[in-house]
Amino acid sequence: MNVGTATRARRDDALEPPRDGSRQSAAAVRTWHAWWFVARQGVLPWAMLLVALVSSAVLATRGAPWRGDLLWIVDWLPIGHVAVAPVVAGAAAIDMARLGVGVRHIEASRWWRSPGTAVTSAYAIGIGAVYVAVIVGAVLVEPTPEPDPRVLLGVGVQLLMLTLFAATGTLVGRLFGPVLGGIVAALAALVGIYLLATRSEHIALLYAGASLVSRVGRSYNLVYLGSQAALLSGLVLALLMARPGIVRGKGRLMADRTVALLAVGAVLGASAVGPSSRLTYTGKPPDLCADVSGSRVCLYPEHARLQGEVVAQLSRLFDGARAAGYDGLVPQEVREVPSTGVTSWQGPQILLDEPLGGAAMDVEALVQDLVMPYHCFDENGESPFSDQLAADAQTLRRTWLSLVEPEQSSASEGAGPLLAPGDAAHVMANLRACGELSR
Repeated sequence: MNVGTATRARRDDALEPPRDGSRQSAAAVRTWHAWWFVARQGVLPWAMLLVALVSSAVLATRGAPWRGDLLWIVDWLPIGHVAVAPVVAGAAAIDMARLGVGVRHIEASRWWRSPGTAVTSAYAIGIGAVYVAVIVGAVLVEPTPEPDPRVLLGVGVQLLMLTLFAATGTLVGRLFGPVLGGIVAALAALVGIYLLATRSEHIALLYAGASLVSRVGRSYNLVYLGSQAALLSGLVLALLMARPGIVRGKGRLMADRTVALLAVGAVLGASAVGPSSRLTYTGKPPDLCADVSGSRVCLYPEHARLQGEVVAQLSRLFDGARAAGYDGLVPQEVREVPSTGVTSWQGPQILLDEPLGGAAMDVEALVQDLVMPYHCFDENGESPFSDQLAADAQTLRRTWLSLVEPEQSSASEGAGPLLAPGDAAHVMANLRACGELSR
């Protein structure tokens, strides 16, 4: 046997029990040997491939509207957790059940030297590397102009979620065989996603956004994500310390149970008293501005790719209004607002949700945004306007639309009288004042 063959044999046998009957020290099994063993002999490479395929497929859906928005990229990927979680947990259970057969001689050692920790850490590193690589690839598609450093915490929390899935699979793999263990672990991960990955009034352990809505104008809530990170770390630790069927001293057993109880209690407590939102509004106005027919139009820099089309369509609307004598319709400034509409800006605003996904810029939707004073609506989206003012708003929309798209105006709103320039200016001013001019 040559040196290379002997070296490979020693690595592949790193987790096997001693053949001469002597007691092998837990320290003799080096951590990186265990990782190498799991990578070569286990299904980890296949799990990494599946995670890469699922994550890439998720990013490719709906026209990839997340481009340029780093926060949205990080919150978009968890859409695939419903598939990633059972893959990671099931694969980890299979590897633990298969590869743990010959390592009972070191299970009674410290938990950080146990085979379960080796399998979990191998998955955390391998799956985590794939996950981060997908995020980096998405960022390179269209780099974010102003990266938010809090994104690092958001990514870290998601990596801890992946580690929790692996730790769950490792625990299940200690209890069942490879086939049954893989199935049970995958189902357990799915149940966890179903119960703990939806937004709640307080902290949801596995909630990671999974958002189809742009994240511009927002940042992460450090308290929420910090609490998630602490809870996830505690649960991973509890799962690794739980080694059913392994004889341990009373002190170690008591410590393991204490950690498990504290971790579960912390999760339950956070779900009852923790912060309600993982996002906060920055209050920073959009600063990618351009002059459009004498009006200042500002977008968020993350949506720079849409600026040309927005400018072209608004230029049509503004020039058409001025050419017909409706100068009172043209605002001095227009701003893009976050998708939820939460903003201190009380002037004309636009939303770009549909165009971000590749849809054509809808002139009718632009007119709707320019006319409707969304700042007047209450938290439930209820309008404060009288029936007459609401009807005037619809007539104003049809009037403005008829100046640039007469056929579309007739088809969408039906026939009816249009507003004269003076009346249109009065209705617009009344709408901006939330109807105060008509009271």
